[in-house]
Amino acid sequence: MLESPSRPVTIAEVQALVARAFRLDSAELTAPTRRQHVACARHVAMYLSRELTGAPGRARGGAPASFPRIARAFARDHSSVVHACAAVARRRRADAGFARLLDQLAAQLASSSGAKFVPQEAV
Repeated sequence: MLESPSRPVTIAEVQALVARAFRLDSAELTAPTRRQHVACARHVAMYLSRELTGAPGRARGGAPASFPRIARAFARDHSSVVHACAAVARRRRADAGFARLLDQLAAQLASSSGAKFVPQEAV
């Protein structure tokens, strides 16, 4: 969870960080490939885009990026983003190592935007 960010995290920033973390080229996240490694990275990037974009207004009731907006950024349909977010949320609850990875990525994005990151377990 982000608190008091100085500027919003962009979908492009999420894509770039996730691509580096998964050792992919950013273009692979929008490519039509269904290779498991790429699809997992894409799902993580979609999930973080939904969770972290729009964060400055969230404390004041602002909304995160919409599913259609995220879908356009990944050259996908909005239902693919809904599926990705649900799948990552389920895996986060079931896999502590995966949850730590998501927290680390979110913390890196938060620090680049000047936000304070609070892991979900602490909330």
